[in-house]
Amino acid sequence: MKQLLIGWILFLIAGNHQHAVAQQLSGIWSGKISRSTSNYRGVESIEVQINQSGKNLSGYSFAYKDTSRFVLYSIYGTVHKKEQQVQLNETGNAIYVLPVNFFPCEKFFDLRYYKIGKTQYLTGRWGAIMEDTSCFPGEDLLVVLQKVKKPEYPVDKFIQKKLIDYLRKQTVPTETPEVPDAIIPPATTIQQDSSLAERKLDIQEIIRSKDSTIKIYLYDNAEIDDDTVTVFVDKKPVLVKQRISAIPLVFEMQFHEIGKPMEIVLQADNLGSIPPNTALMIVETLHKRYEVRLSSSFEKHAVVIVTYDPGE
Repeated sequence: MKQLLIGWILFLIAGNHQHAVAQQLSGIWSGKISRSTSNYRGVESIEVQINQSGKNLSGYSFAYKDTSRFVLYSIYGTVHKKEQQVQLNETGNAIYVLPVNFFPCEKFFDLRYYKIGKTQYLTGRWGAIMEDTSCFPGEDLLVVLQKVKKPEYPVDKFIQKKLIDYLRKQTVPTETPEVPDAIIPPATTIQQDSSLAERKLDIQEIIRSKDSTIKIYLYDNAEIDDDTVTVFVDKKPVLVKQRISAIPLVFEMQFHEIGKPMEIVLQADNLGSIPPNTALMIVETLHKRYEVRLSSSFEKHAVVIVTYDPGE
């Protein structure tokens, strides 16, 4: 059955592939999509392959949570360069693996293009093209995509290879293999400067604030083990080589433009005595309080994206 599914996937993708002119948006965009109901709030992963030809966009969206579920759609859309706006729509028949009683949700994305330092973002909102309870209707349906500098697979074969690998992972035996006792390395020497290290930017949470000023509290998560971090807001350091503990590190953020995202990056300066470097971030606004658990290492930065949107 899986061989037939893989063959079908390759046939569809080969038949729909377009050789688009390489433009600013062409490439792989990776990030998070939020889902919100009265009983559930959280984010799931999404990757989008975009081909741009003039104002026209095409490609694929690949939304997934883990190896038990994914949804693949073809996408089409347009870019309005002057307004820096991007509209994307999923279309056609979805290819998916979902639990029983779950169904794919055909979505649209209303996005804006931003650049923070050298990092390119598409941020905005999403919604259902058709009414469907599987779309988790709610008021905070957000999406943040970051252009990937070094995609996991070649851009022209990204979807094919990702799907095949995804399906292969489902065949891995469920038995847990025996592994030797872990050796915990000693804490690594702290870097001697406050520049942002070249690591993967891993978006771990997206938040919409109705308030123009928010306060951030940063604690060590779980056991206090001498984790040390540097925190950047829009690539500028606000906390440098600080030890996180049960006593919070505190700083404020102010927004000056509605709709524009701000990027919080948590950089691990060491891994403490229990790797990886983990932290609990409390984001406090006048209207809401968010708890975000972050994990960073020497391979990835933990990233939180906050957008100011006062709404009505």
